[in-house]
Amino acid sequence: MARSTTIIRQGTRQLRNWRRFQDWIDDHSGSAWVFRGLGDTEFSLVPTIGRIQRYTLSRERSVLASFRRRALQFTNDLGFTNWDYLALAQHHGVPTRLLDWTTNPLVAAFFAASASPGEKEVTIRRRAGRATPQANTVTCRIVATRVPHSAVVDMDSDDDPLAMSNIGFVLPRAISTRIGSQSGIFSVHPSPDQPWLTPLMDANHRFDIVGEDRDFFLRRLFYLGVDPLYLMGGLDGLGARAAWQARRGIGLGAIT
Repeated sequence: MARSTTIIRQGTRQLRNWRRFQDWIDDHSGSAWVFRGLGDTEFSLVPTIGRIQRYTLSRERSVLASFRRRALQFTNDLGFTNWDYLALAQHHGVPTRLLDWTTNPLVAAFFAASASPGEKEVTIRRRAGRATPQANTVTCRIVATRVPHSAVVDMDSDDDPLAMSNIGFVLPRAISTRIGSQSGIFSVHPSPDQPWLTPLMDANHRFDIVGEDRDFFLRRLFYLGVDPLYLMGGLDGLGARAAWQARRGIGLGAIT
């Protein structure tokens, strides 16, 4: 009986937090808001190229040039701009000065709840070290920031992403199906090794999901159609969704 009561209370609390999230969305429902999911509240807003050791602009240029030369093996260059190549690189795992955002808060919630947390200090057999804890023990976060019109980059006049002097946002062309399905938008960072602090400063623009609620949120998002198949597309997305369903036994009826 005590276990059943605990489960009921947990479910009630999780449902209450989900409704709080819906209220938070309502508070950020204007068209100027964009969202990003973080797998750990300790994560900062640093682009992937800025996370490598001993970042330099010359190394960044070399990485992009190498990707651009070889990308022609796998895609048709239909008048791709510098911005197109940068967006393509970002979506295929190349470290860039871009950060992914979305205009859809549900998409951001999915990436926050499904992402791995960062490594933590641990002690194993009296030895200190670092390890990645289970996701259900670490709080994740959704961040919202407002994008003024003045911060939107004119990609025709500012055609060199590496020459920008201020943080701005770019609206990429849908050169990848994932960009469209994820309602993607990028922030571009002229100093990619420096964290962007402003969006994280106001607690009203952050929504945290405690570790034990991650799976509850993912279930709710699944029933709203926000899952790997929707976000990734293709067989990779279908396979990722099927694996998630198999592990949790969710949505395996005849109509799915």
